[in-house]
Amino acid sequence: MKVPGIVADAVARHGARIDRWAKAAVAAIAITAGLAGCAAPGGPRSDDLVCNSAQQCRVTVRVTCNPGCTASVDHPHVMARGNDIVWIIANSSGQSYAFRAQDGVFFKTEAGRGVFRCHREASSERYACMNRRDPGMYEYGIVLDGSPPVPVLDPWVVN
Repeated sequence: MKVPGIVADAVARHGARIDRWAKAAVAAIAITAGLAGCAAPGGPRSDDLVCNSAQQCRVTVRVTCNPGCTASVDHPHVMARGNDIVWIIANSSGQSYAFRAQDGVFFKTEAGRGVFRCHREASSERYACMNRRDPGMYEYGIVLDGSPPVPVLDPWVVN
């Protein structure tokens, strides 16, 4: 009957040390999870475009002026999923913005330029990019010609 007393003694002596280790382990797990949550993409947002086909992989570009003019897209992140992408300018009344002929939509890295082949279509208000389907995240820029001028817009494509 002496064994339970020995076990109880050991737990009492080492309990505080075990408690400190447990608290440290829980803190380390919480910190790691918090950092991972900040660094990892949290999945699609409501304004992201998730493409299930090339026919619905369309991004609308608009220019708003008050007092300076800026371009914006209806989907800041395009989850292309290997589909081709088309950008379309939606000019407001009195606007005549068009995609720049050579680099209306351009990819900022060599990897992006290797995956996407882009061109302005017959209408200067449409720009299409053919997708080689290589997985990755690719930052791109949109350059518009028109008056008043607008700065380059910098959204993302995820394949």
